[in-house]
Amino acid sequence: MNDIKEDSRFKSYISENELESITLDDSQRTKFLDGETIVCEAHTVLMYPPLSDRKKYMAGVLTVTTFKLSFATAEETEPSNCYQQNLLLGVNDICLSSIDVIYQVGDRTKKKLTPGQNVTGKVKDILIICKIVEKNIVNALLHHAYPKRHTLLFAYDYKEPYINQTLTKEVRLFQSKLDWEKELKRTKCQNWRVSQVNFNYQISPLLIETIIVPKSVTDNIIKESVEKFRNRCGPVWVWGTAAGAALVRMADLLPAITDRTEENKLLEHIRKSHPDKKPPHIIDLSAPAPKDVQASYLKLRELCTPENARTFKSQDFKFYGLLDATKWLTHVSTCLTRAWEAAERISVCESTVVLQEGNGQDLNCVVSSLTQLMLDPFFRTKYGFQSLVQKDWVALGHPFANRLGHILCKEVEASPIFLLFLDCVWQLLQQFPTAFQISETYLTTLWDSAHISVFDTFLFNCHHQRFMAEVGSANSHPPLVLRSVWDWREQFSERDIGLFCNPLYDDSYRAILKPHAGLAGLEVWTQCYFRWLPDLEIRNGGRPQVDLYSRYLVSEILQRQQGAGELNGRLSRNKEEYVELIRKVNGFFPFSHNAGRVDTDPINNVLLTGDTLDSQSILNFNID
Repeated sequence: MNDIKEDSRFKSYISENELESITLDDSQRTKFLDGETIVCEAHTVLMYPPLSDRKKYMAGVLTVTTFKLSFATAEETEPSNCYQQNLLLGVNDICLSSIDVIYQVGDRTKKKLTPGQNVTGKVKDILIICKIVEKNIVNALLHHAYPKRHTLLFAYDYKEPYINQTLTKEVRLFQSKLDWEKELKRTKCQNWRVSQVNFNYQISPLLIETIIVPKSVTDNIIKESVEKFRNRCGPVWVWGTAAGAALVRMADLLPAITDRTEENKLLEHIRKSHPDKKPPHIIDLSAPAPKDVQASYLKLRELCTPENARTFKSQDFKFYGLLDATKWLTHVSTCLTRAWEAAERISVCESTVVLQEGNGQDLNCVVSSLTQLMLDPFFRTKYGFQSLVQKDWVALGHPFANRLGHILCKEVEASPIFLLFLDCVWQLLQQFPTAFQISETYLTTLWDSAHISVFDTFLFNCHHQRFMAEVGSANSHPPLVLRSVWDWREQFSERDIGLFCNPLYDDSYRAILKPHAGLAGLEVWTQCYFRWLPDLEIRNGGRPQVDLYSRYLVSEILQRQQGAGELNGRLSRNKEEYVELIRKVNGFFPFSHNAGRVDTDPINNVLLTGDTLDSQSILNFNID
């Protein structure tokens, strides 16, 4: 699935007389990973910034590899400390897994290209919601950006040695029995036990081997009952309180089953697990369905990726109406509302809550995670948040490979459920700015990293698939080296990692978070959705400057307190570097690649046309 962040435009004019083939020296050329190979190159390519006319461009070389689409230029770029530096991808690179749609563009037409087809004849412009390139490049993308088998993903070819010595200090993976035992002990939840009824994936390949179930239920009962549930996902414990209130997830019964006896038996065991024998409160999460989330996402993406200044201006006059029509924020509101319903039942009524959803692995993940964020301060730390994603998303089998569209398959239903969750977390961060150790930049980076086909964290549909890939197959592929996305040093320097922590975080903040879940209380996540539209960016201002000032002050105040600086997002910069950085940064830092100056040419900057600032305008929203 293509993430909205990728909206720069590549255009190439191959064989045009006025352009010459471009050559780059070694320092300017694309850097390749061990195991990465070149598929095709174009040496006469122009890259245009979004919403620009054809007078502004950078000339360079466009390369398709088995891992990425890369644009390398000989022209000067801005200082390296002004934007996030990914060690795996260059500033103008995009992982092939991020590419969603490719169009062949004519003077007045735009034709969607189908993965697997062979483009013949001259191709002048190609739009990838991201880039535009020539014929051989197009065919290479159509082949390599849409793999038909999981083993064709770049992770299986990546040869770089990987020895992780710090990951266990950063996150609990919840792949072992010990991690689940520790979580049960940490929450002090009574009358639940650790079961390995699914050892060697005997009852379900979609569940992990270790699950937590009521003490009163036997493994034989579990084996018999899971047959009745979709995806064989019966009730499993994910979190609880010392008072005995638990948070439980389960799927719906199979459509053909009308007798709910087996489901009621398990619900009765859940009732018995409560110290006061309270019946559980069941929350139906049948809506929005993944297809509804996908439909909203496509409309939101269309709104966030205007093809030209004219389209942008037309949309801007009615931005809020168009935004409402996407229903994206409606889905955010629904998830936050359901999560607060669960949190209130657990915290106020001290009742067990059962989240029930069709396959048990989409909105269950969203609402379950949000509920725990509202109730448990541990999960609001960086370590805790990463452990939460591992537990409720990775270990409990959210189908990342399907939902993120890693594999080309007609039966696969792509849907950005994980982005919906991250947007909900971002809303909580805006409403409770001192409650989270993680920052907005961390959330945006996490969404970006979900599309990098090197890390196993978001590559599989369940842990069983990950296990089989790690073991390997003599006939199809060698054992896969598992690389966790939580090992951030694989991608970023310490300075960039420093931006992942919130400088305003107060570790003494232990209150339950009650969000404003109505549409009136929600905002647009501009850093994630609009950062590649330079005309929407506040030059030399915006939230990043406030954030950097906060980091600077915290760093100055806590510089003599060992460890406190790291806790609050301290950066390894001196005073002069801070002052210089604050002077340069723009509104989408550290994802901005725009020069730190305002374009005063009204022809090329639609922001400066007075009639654009309508009351419905996203520009007014962004400036406010």
